[in-house]
Amino acid sequence: MLKKLKYFIKRKKFDHRRKKFAPYTKGIIYNTENGIIAMSHEDMMIGKSLGRKGSWNSKEIHSLRKIVQSEDVIYFIGTHVGTLLIPIATHCQKVIGYEANPETFWFLKKNVVFNDLENVELFNLAVGDSKKKMRFIQNRMNTGGSKVKPIINDFRYKFDNPEEIEVDMVALDNHKEELALPAADGIVMDIEGAEYFALQGMKTTLESARFLYMEYVPHHLKNVSNIKNTELINLVVPYFTKAVSQATGKEFDLTVNTQDLISFLDYLDQNDKSDDFLFKEN
Repeated sequence: MLKKLKYFIKRKKFDHRRKKFAPYTKGIIYNTENGIIAMSHEDMMIGKSLGRKGSWNSKEIHSLRKIVQSEDVIYFIGTHVGTLLIPIATHCQKVIGYEANPETFWFLKKNVVFNDLENVELFNLAVGDSKKKMRFIQNRMNTGGSKVKPIINDFRYKFDNPEEIEVDMVALDNHKEELALPAADGIVMDIEGAEYFALQGMKTTLESARFLYMEYVPHHLKNVSNIKNTELINLVVPYFTKAVSQATGKEFDLTVNTQDLISFLDYLDQNDKSDDFLFKEN
């Protein structure tokens, strides 16, 4: 009940924010630590942080810059408007980005131009286990929360009356081979619970990757993919030897066993806590 009240209040704030802007407003441009970022004026999550703090996910940027090397090719699966892609693109040889949401992708392309980046290649595609059409929900209050339509719907995904559209999905391995894209040195993935499907379609890509940086949100995994933590980790373990929780700094040796990591994920699940994980080789 309290959670529903919280989202009801958020919806009221969202409606109030929308009324502040003229009806033909497309978005807002922010000059931030992340770069020059344009995005929807309706966004009250990332947009609010960019406008008031001048940054978004600074810790994540600094963590990735420590492991990204100047000659690296980095794949971003779920770019959003580029708040992470843009600052990382200035530290590596090439970035290849995939974003399913066409509205977000429109801003992403503009942001690459605004920041004078010439080493970025973008695709308006969802990444999953195969080539097909998928239903997709476009959230407005938190545009970064837009996602492949969940198997199990939840009030948290629909309180701002998102539009449901159809998007094209590809398996990364096949798409990379068809276009002769370069091998990945690193992968950054944040696709709101669809990571399980994407991992199934990128096994060859993972073989060349030195690291995988991936968001973990328990309710996304359960509702979007409808799987357990063990099923997700089993897709990652063959390629990496260590996992590091970005929230706690806790390290897990995957060569010894995976149960410690799975138990930690179960703890996050039981307490409805999110985290980012860096999977890497020793």
